[in-house]
Amino acid sequence: MENLSQGSGAANRSTRVIDVLPTHEVLDQLADRIEQAYSLRKPRWLGCCSTSRVWDMAALRLWEAHVSDPDRVPLDPELFVASQPISVPFSDPWAELAHRKSARRFRSSVREIIRQLRAELKQEVVAAERSIRDGQEIAQILTRKIRGRSALGSYIIARRAGRDDLALRFAAAAAAQHRSCPLYRPASLAFIPAEFYPDETLTAQPADSASFDIYAHAGYPRHVKYRECAN
Repeated sequence: MENLSQGSGAANRSTRVIDVLPTHEVLDQLADRIEQAYSLRKPRWLGCCSTSRVWDMAALRLWEAHVSDPDRVPLDPELFVASQPISVPFSDPWAELAHRKSARRFRSSVREIIRQLRAELKQEVVAAERSIRDGQEIAQILTRKIRGRSALGSYIIARRAGRDDLALRFAAAAAAQHRSCPLYRPASLAFIPAEFYPDETLTAQPADSASFDIYAHAGYPRHVKYRECAN
């Protein structure tokens, strides 16, 4: 088997866009979702002076943005469209979606969302850990319903306190929060190691019924663009 680590810059080249090409099926699916999202955002757009090629090119721009940083930039057509400055009243999807700048705008928007999510989690963690230092029991803190506290925040607080048993009570609900907005993953890395992140691998873990009931129907915190352009 060829050693991919050999040769100058081989590791870096393996992640370049030109070396990671999407299939036609993937591009077609992305193009269809981009066109639908654009049509929802611009319902009066008539498709003048355009062809289906614009959606294919936009899909390629999205793919380029994703493979440039796959751990942070999601392959999310709806968020890609929401990140672009759509002209009013005149729309030009070639300039808005298919230009190389669209990939840069998308990456910038994703970075901003991650910063906001990180700030929200930090606020939860700092408040809870202050209460712990003041002598309050962590179990009482986390099982008390407080507006603005998320399942993921509670999970992170318990993990940081070394209370893995308590963290497991929130694992399933925190994993559901991840599914609502996968950008919580990079946002959480400032607080817990990546291997402890409650993604899909923890959905099989039984959640404590009392703790889960607090969050199951609360509406997990998401950035506004995820609410507007849900997958």
